[in-house]
Amino acid sequence: MAPRETRPSATYSVSKTDQSRLQEQLHRIGGVDLPPGPYEGWRVKLSVGASQAVAILYKSGKLVISGHTPAYDQVTGLVEAVGKKVPPKHQPASQTASPVEAPPEDEPHIGTDEAGKGDFFGPLVTAGVYVDEKAAKLLRTLGVRDSKTVADRELRLLASNIRDVVEDEKRAVLVLAPKRYNELYQQMRSEGKNLNTLLAWTHTRVIEDLIQHGLHPKFILSDQFGDKRYIENRLLIDTRLSGTPVIQMHRAEADVAVAAASILARDAFLRWLDQAGKALGLTVPKGASPKVIEAGKLLVSRMGADGLKDYAKVSFKTMNSVLAG
Repeated sequence: MAPRETRPSATYSVSKTDQSRLQEQLHRIGGVDLPPGPYEGWRVKLSVGASQAVAILYKSGKLVISGHTPAYDQVTGLVEAVGKKVPPKHQPASQTASPVEAPPEDEPHIGTDEAGKGDFFGPLVTAGVYVDEKAAKLLRTLGVRDSKTVADRELRLLASNIRDVVEDEKRAVLVLAPKRYNELYQQMRSEGKNLNTLLAWTHTRVIEDLIQHGLHPKFILSDQFGDKRYIENRLLIDTRLSGTPVIQMHRAEADVAVAAASILARDAFLRWLDQAGKALGLTVPKGASPKVIEAGKLLVSRMGADGLKDYAKVSFKTMNSVLAG
């Protein structure tokens, strides 16, 4: 038997007249239908020995194949006979795709969001929350909404309430402390990658943490921070094979799961700043304001520029102002 190797996802354009016939051909070689997700016409999974491949036809006519050989090769052989391969796009999807409408928030799904991305001091925190219809309604009743519209004192209370009503295995929080953030950012920049790559890495970690608890979301939703393939390509192969759609959209915090994730992420960020402030004997300011620069200069005078790496994202342009003079 051919070795089982993972293949990168491939996209094809399939004409309307060929779509049903292609689905039938996949059935003939042993493919089985899976429930289609939002914006999908159908999806078929083929298993060959220990290998699996999934073909997902979107209502737009685009067909995406992912999986392992030899199943992947069998599916690709049928698709290439009727479809035209779509070359990878290099520009962000947000520049070319039409606006996306989120599916209903009471469907079982995972929402992810991050905090600290634009703050010089403190960690990058990413959180994920799984909700179903019951949890979505309960969170709305509690007043859960986008963390950017909530004052810090109320946010801490909302975060506590979320932890009370959402079970441990249905929420995940990843705190990337400044020291580790600086190491990863430098590594990714040396590889020609950018902040979106680092963000995608944190989002996929919380998604996988939740899915490994046996959760089965109908879709995964996050705010638009770049091409959604940043996330899709970093999901583990088993998650990609499950066919769970990854949806990115602007103002995703309008969704209750994303809003809950934004609150948990912000709460963890604030708690980290509090702890750092106690250790340093000062109030660690948020954002990148003149107060931040002043605090940065004070800490550099105490511990040197290298010591600041434990508390701040030194790749920020703010660092230039901190070191100036």
